[in-house]
Amino acid sequence: MFILRLRPACGAALILGTALPASAQQADILEDFRSEYLQFRREGAVAVRDRPQPLYDPVPYRIDGIEVMPRVSADATYDSNIFATSDAIDDLMLRVRPRMTASALLGSLDVTSAVELDRREYLSHGNQSTTDVAFGLAGRYTISRDTQIYAGTRNGRRTEDRADPDSPLNLRAPVQYDYVTGYLGAAHSFNRLRIAGRIGVEDRDYQDGRDGLGNLVDQDFRSRTLLTSDIAAEYAFSPDTSAFVNVTFNERNYPAQSLLEPSRDSNGYRITTGANFELTKVMRGQVGLGYFRQDFESPAYDTVKGLAARAKLEYFMTPLLTWTLNANRGVEEASTIGTGAYVATSASLQADYEVFRNLILSAGANYEHDDFQDIDRRYDIWGAMLAADYKLGPRYALRMQYDFRDQDAAGTFPGREFARHRLMAGVTMQGM
Repeated sequence: MFILRLRPACGAALILGTALPASAQQADILEDFRSEYLQFRREGAVAVRDRPQPLYDPVPYRIDGIEVMPRVSADATYDSNIFATSDAIDDLMLRVRPRMTASALLGSLDVTSAVELDRREYLSHGNQSTTDVAFGLAGRYTISRDTQIYAGTRNGRRTEDRADPDSPLNLRAPVQYDYVTGYLGAAHSFNRLRIAGRIGVEDRDYQDGRDGLGNLVDQDFRSRTLLTSDIAAEYAFSPDTSAFVNVTFNERNYPAQSLLEPSRDSNGYRITTGANFELTKVMRGQVGLGYFRQDFESPAYDTVKGLAARAKLEYFMTPLLTWTLNANRGVEEASTIGTGAYVATSASLQADYEVFRNLILSAGANYEHDDFQDIDRRYDIWGAMLAADYKLGPRYALRMQYDFRDQDAAGTFPGREFARHRLMAGVTMQGM
């Protein structure tokens, strides 16, 4: 008889398992909780980007048991196509992101909070400049070694990427929306069996925009509330292999939609089952396959259903080189006229190489196919990335990155086609 000892994946630090260092939690507290895995990542080989670097990792301020990590990032980005259209217009964008994170361990209660400001300033097209804000608060209470409960909230204002499939083409400024999210969950272990559950809510309030003539363009119809519930069960056959089942339910409501338009309200579910494994010390991962279905209230939108998939594989070719493969297939909501959803199939591959302790080189490629429902439209999106991260010391780090995106469209209503190149150089200062 054995007890499987696992720790959560980096994005799931507040879900299951033992406590992680504050820095591991800080990285994801402002990210979408729905992207977190409910499965585990085993202790074993450490990926290049996850490896501790005591000589170069930032050191937080410690005040009466509270760890405070200030950070300021500043960078300049050349964008060859700021509007993401076939008629490319370029510009130089300056970006500043101050952020403050605080964490404390109060007995069995682990609490982390973060606040961030994100200012983007375009030098030649000032009406594209935006300011985003975000605040996050999360906590985990350990009842016993086998039982934890956790909760969190994330709030702020975000700017929609011009390359997003739902981003309108006729607005002179990018669309912004306010969001409020919250989640509550629990996990319990029964020797080889571990069960986790989570409920969440996200509310988005889209701001109206204006076209090139100054006319108001309504975006309220896109405002919506998303309710989700997840449950996962994982059974360990050995210390290196386990099987899991995930079930997710969702309900989407659009309260501000015009009565003259078909209702976009819908509900659905996603079921996946698969394996979580570690093959020797050079490869680990999790692969899940299943089924998804989304039913709409209005008969104007067809039911969307099909194969669901999600996978992550890490290959440690050497202690200094990590390959990471991600894949996903599922349904995404759409606010484009004539359709309520599209099926997105995506895959990405990235290599991270540690040249020196303080220098990491990265290269990656990705592909996504979007198949819209109820209208004849398909997108094929290709991308590539090159990056270098250089740490000058615990407080200062430099980063350079180049990325490319090429989007092809097909169908009777093909939508947008464009190519975009971006080159960024920046500096980050953090810690004491």
